[in-house]
Amino acid sequence: MKERIFSTIFFIFSTCTILLAAEYTEQTSTETTGQIRFDFTYHLPLRHDMALTFFEDLRLDMLPFHPVTLFDLSLTSVTFSYSPVQYVKLDAGYMLKISGPGSADSWNTHWSIINSFIKHRLYASVTGSYTAGAWRFALREQFLCDMRFDDIDTRTARHYALTLRHFINISYNIKSKNLSPYVWTELANTLNAPEYCQKNGRQYLERWRNCAGIKWKIIRENAMPITLNFFYRYDWGCFRSAKIDYESVRVNIKRKDEHALGIGVEI
Repeated sequence: MKERIFSTIFFIFSTCTILLAAEYTEQTSTETTGQIRFDFTYHLPLRHDMALTFFEDLRLDMLPFHPVTLFDLSLTSVTFSYSPVQYVKLDAGYMLKISGPGSADSWNTHWSIINSFIKHRLYASVTGSYTAGAWRFALREQFLCDMRFDDIDTRTARHYALTLRHFINISYNIKSKNLSPYVWTELANTLNAPEYCQKNGRQYLERWRNCAGIKWKIIRENAMPITLNFFYRYDWGCFRSAKIDYESVRVNIKRKDEHALGIGVEI
């Protein structure tokens, strides 16, 4: 029964991924950037079925034909996890987002006002996983609420941005080498686009993230094991912004392709 459930979910997710990506064909301006990413993860077990996870992610933009590296984004979070059964995990957490000049939100940021580049995020998710030999499959549905408290025009921006993410991860465990290569893909749908930034109602596909990497677990005698994560990410984003000039409204649709190389440390 468990195998049938996961096979069905995997088929539905794959079909939706292809259809949604193919449907989004609006004419846009395109920006391509490269990134360097560093992240750190610390797991604190509370019980056998509960844990806290502390996470820090730092992103730097490397603009093409430009010698300057721009600070893009800093993400700092704490997540509470609970596993009621072996193959299901429930998460809830808080994240602090600090945007820089290279971020996707820079067009809507007033750098003299601190609340315009600092956002707060609340999120909750459910993850189902299934192991078959050395293979591991994981599916996650995550609901997010990004909050900002500066003075904005609610017709073109949101105080509370709601997003639903659909995520699938496939990994393979090479026990003899303590290595685990993996790939994952994720879709992000905005649920409450501002009045002048809507497409087909309030919901539209905003991001499509893809990642391939390998984790290397370093086991040291009489010391806590450390996992190094080396990865490449490709993020496809399509951002809709609006500017009001007197009685006219101009909607800008910007596509952003991000190629990132990163390294992470997990304890």
